[in-house]
Amino acid sequence: MRIIGRMAALLGAAALMAVSPAFAGSKDRIEALEASVAQLQAASPAALNANAKIDRLEAEVRSLTGRVEELTHELDQTRARLDSVSAALAGDVAGGPVALGAPASAGGGDPIANQIARTESASPEVALPLDPEAAYAYASDFLVTADYARAEAAFSKFLEAFPNHPRAADARFRLGEVYLASSKNTEAADTFIAFIRAYPNSARGAEAYLKLGTAFSRLNQSAEACKVFKTLKVKYPTAPPAVLQRTDVEMSRISCK
Repeated sequence: MRIIGRMAALLGAAALMAVSPAFAGSKDRIEALEASVAQLQAASPAALNANAKIDRLEAEVRSLTGRVEELTHELDQTRARLDSVSAALAGDVAGGPVALGAPASAGGGDPIANQIARTESASPEVALPLDPEAAYAYASDFLVTADYARAEAAFSKFLEAFPNHPRAADARFRLGEVYLASSKNTEAADTFIAFIRAYPNSARGAEAYLKLGTAFSRLNQSAEACKVFKTLKVKYPTAPPAVLQRTDVEMSRISCK
């Protein structure tokens, strides 16, 4: 509006100069005013574009504000999980299978969104055999063929059906591997923490620490990952060379001190 007002004023002045005898000889000044008007006309679209850019920037600020709130919530959940890890590594909690679990989902009043969430999180159908050994082999076959969704479902059902079977430790370990292969790093960390706490004398203890550290590294939790790797090297100095070598690689990759 200010630009349009200035244009009107300049045009008015130019008109007065053109008809008034006192300004009959001021052709140069009139031409200068006309040039100024042309410049203002050219600047008007630029002003409109500037307003549009401001609107876009305000929309981006609102979007970023919402994302910051989401990340803050995720950070709070991660801190709670890291507290559990530190306690487990320090031996503050007695053994026995534990389920650290995923954070509870926020309830909502949108039934359609809730139905979509339930559909997306539904496990694929698996027909677990009644015999524990056959059931373990059945779940392992899915892992071999990289059918991670069914492997996850099958190993989870195995642990529900046979929690005290000798194969339960292997099933929990394999479930953690499935989560890592599926890039479900939070679930992988929870599972390997549970394995370490439930089976402290397992022959796969060193490898469990390696995979736990890897999960934390993928979650960009380098400090906790380094703590896990260092614990592995102190607790299992005679671990298989491949495990120790891989630990060194992972520690170097995230610059553990």
